[in-house]
Amino acid sequence: MAAGSGGRKPGAPRDAESEVWSRRVRDLVGSGPGNRLCFECGQRGVTYVDITLGSFVCTGCSGALRGLNPPHRVKSISMTTFTEPEVLFLQSRGNEVWLGSFDPRTSLLPDSRDPQKVKEFLQEKYEKKRW
Repeated sequence: MAAGSGGRKPGAPRDAESEVWSRRVRDLVGSGPGNRLCFECGQRGVTYVDITLGSFVCTGCSGALRGLNPPHRVKSISMTTFTEPEVLFLQSRGNEVWLGSFDPRTSLLPDSRDPQKVKEFLQEKYEKKRW
């Protein structure tokens, strides 16, 4: 092995295993209609996972979730790897599970085109525990 290679060759079994788990996360996005829409604002095209809750979110909401107090743990679906416990957690949750506890009559989703409204909504929801 070359010096500075970190002790592992590319393509080692660990890389193959992490790719399996990452593929399962991508498969979860298409597994149900609720996972294709951002859990927080309803925008189509989720690109991140909120590991704190086990939900799928858009790019804008991922940044807002990271900015909360305490911050949510958010990971890119395509730019990172996932562990087996993370994938099992996502499989047991997902947007469908959480949507069952959401009442649209009392809690309107924010307009995804207005980042300030999304941020305020998330602060009300997670910091002030309004819902």
